[in-house]
Amino acid sequence: MNDLNDLKVVGHPVTRIDVDEKVTGTATYGYDLVLPDMLHGKVLFSTRAHARIVRIDLEKARRHPGVVAAISGADTPWTHGESIKDKPFLAQGKVRYIGEPVAAVAAVDEDTAQEALKLIEVEYEDLPAYFTPEDACQPGAVAIHEEFEDYRKAPFIVGAPMPNVCEHFKLRTGDTAEGFRQSDMVLEEKYYVPIIQHAAMEPHSAHAQVDPDSGRVTVWVANDAPFRALTEVSEALGLPQEQIRLINPLQGGGFGSKGGLKLEPIAMGLAFQTGGRPVRVKFNREETFISTLVRHEATVHIKSGVKKDGTLMARHMTLYWGGGAYAEKSPTVCIRGSLPSPGPYRIPHVHVDGYAVYTNKPVAGAFRGYGIPQGAWATEQHMDELARRLAMDPLDFRLKNVFVDGDMAYWGEQLHNVGLTETLTKAAAAIDWGKPKPPGVGRGLACISKPTRSPTTSNAGVLVDADGEITVLAGTVEIGQGCNTILAQVAAEELRVPIEQIKVAPLDTDVIPFDASTTSSRSTYHMGNAVRRAAIHAREQLLEMAGPALEGKQEELVVADGKVHLQDHEDMALTYGELIRRRLGGEAVVRGDGSYTYEIGKDLDLETGHSDHASAFYMYATQAAEASVDEETGRVRLHRVSAAHDVGKAINPLNCVAQIEGGVAQGIGSALHENLVIDETGKVRNPSFLDYHLVTSVDVPEIIPIVVECAEPEGPYGAKGLGEPGLAPTPAAIGNAVADAIKSRIRDLPLTPERVFWALEERDRK
Repeated sequence: MNDLNDLKVVGHPVTRIDVDEKVTGTATYGYDLVLPDMLHGKVLFSTRAHARIVRIDLEKARRHPGVVAAISGADTPWTHGESIKDKPFLAQGKVRYIGEPVAAVAAVDEDTAQEALKLIEVEYEDLPAYFTPEDACQPGAVAIHEEFEDYRKAPFIVGAPMPNVCEHFKLRTGDTAEGFRQSDMVLEEKYYVPIIQHAAMEPHSAHAQVDPDSGRVTVWVANDAPFRALTEVSEALGLPQEQIRLINPLQGGGFGSKGGLKLEPIAMGLAFQTGGRPVRVKFNREETFISTLVRHEATVHIKSGVKKDGTLMARHMTLYWGGGAYAEKSPTVCIRGSLPSPGPYRIPHVHVDGYAVYTNKPVAGAFRGYGIPQGAWATEQHMDELARRLAMDPLDFRLKNVFVDGDMAYWGEQLHNVGLTETLTKAAAAIDWGKPKPPGVGRGLACISKPTRSPTTSNAGVLVDADGEITVLAGTVEIGQGCNTILAQVAAEELRVPIEQIKVAPLDTDVIPFDASTTSSRSTYHMGNAVRRAAIHAREQLLEMAGPALEGKQEELVVADGKVHLQDHEDMALTYGELIRRRLGGEAVVRGDGSYTYEIGKDLDLETGHSDHASAFYMYATQAAEASVDEETGRVRLHRVSAAHDVGKAINPLNCVAQIEGGVAQGIGSALHENLVIDETGKVRNPSFLDYHLVTSVDVPEIIPIVVECAEPEGPYGAKGLGEPGLAPTPAAIGNAVADAIKSRIRDLPLTPERVFWALEERDRK
């Protein structure tokens, strides 16, 4: 139906449909939710990084007035996990990091629950602990998970003959030894990215209730993948999925931290002991910092060979991903982060080993960018180092090697709809690349490509009732990214109604059709397609009703402004509500259903890392930064950052700009400030916003968002994805700008004043 030059809602800037309730404070988030007769849960955390639990005594806590339940791992004999089923609801037999939940209580109020925690006695026997992934996988290291071989694992898990490795990703293309022999220059370096916190505005919480008669489990939680969580809960408890219901209140940000199961197991464990009363478990900021999720630390070794004319010949990379105490998303972060880590470049000889490694630190998992920021920090700085040694302009060096349409990627896939060159040239031009700059000012850029999770499925429904009101049923979770507005735009476009006429139903797994997850920048592409098909299905049913009513053939009917009329007879239009009431009655609803699965995606070969179609689509981006450094203090001052992102088609340009600006700001934080400090005992030393430095408005310079549209034919109206790449190139672009400014390279994040100052001192000594 749609001529892409005649779009009425899609492609136009639209204010978010949920703006009023969020701006006025009437929105109810998971952290705000209060249920009738609700109990309050609190958690006792491990004080040891790695130890056997010799004894737990809960009796005093259970006898404390106001306590309804007190539990430990013995009362919750369940484990869960997406890729590897290795994580207990509460610690069983041993603890693996400081902050691991060991016991929990439910009481009539939070103060009583907190008092009861102090009555729980725990005795530990210490074990060797490992705080870097490289130390944990050294020969002779003690196993953090002695039962690893017995765990249920996903089919793609590949082990390694090294201790504590939970996934070994391998990419093999060509012959790197031969590539290095053919090179005129070979450079080898090492880079490091630390652990950081998601720092979402809303801390974690979960509510759970178990019906005492039916045994049905209901969980209220702001989870970014409720159907995946439903599967994980079902497998853990051994219950059919029909016995479990997840209801999603609004989420106050997550950035990957609120997927999987975090507080849900604790809330459910307590709810099984409370005789049907609901239990709320919510963490304060410190508890969220130490006991939910962090971003993977990564040590990246790169060796590259290049010709004198700048042609890349070979790249050998080894990445150690610090997974923390449990696997969580580490295997898939290792795979999806290691695969494109050599960068978006034509390289004939590539060898990559990625190791996801258990350590005795807080659990690492999904974080916006899903492994791309770590690889980009290393590879994009490495590209600038190569360019400097070749006496080439870093932009020219990239343009010579970067992916273009029709290229064969080093993982065996032919690429199409690649907007990377345009992002490079536009981002560079926006900061006056190549033009004279003031003394002490540096400029740098970085580019990335990012796959999406494939293959996955999204289902949707679109309801049109007898009053003409339209409701979208979609399992995509609104986590602040504006997805409800995007989906409303798609439905409004296909049904030719104002967007104000569309509402999106609250997310409840008893009501909403299945969706894989709100992750991997897949929602606009996958759920957008599903909603579009559902809206078309609803429109076709309305047209079938309208034919007899208007005495016209299907091809003579036109939909516009929520009405159907015959061509050249707009005065005889019938509204959708009138059609439904006439044909079906005043209580009837027309339902359109739609589904989308990207069928071509295939699993990567476990030995070579190759696939002829590894991703439904690829996201491409370039960011460029201009910065100066105060040489007396080492403080980095950002002047401006440009960010050019290939979005395929901007469904909502206003939303695209907001995503880019937010991503850049978050990337600036990880570049200059953020580092979760963990001491030699495994304890987090800065678990609050007082000591954990986030970016502020003072730190954010002029941001120049640039929307590049290189349409993806399979996407809705040509759209790709955008959410995750926003922060991925930012630290590397800033790192390259700082190196250009001070003529010295810093290979470890963050670029704190202290680190920059000592780099200046080292430069001057040399």
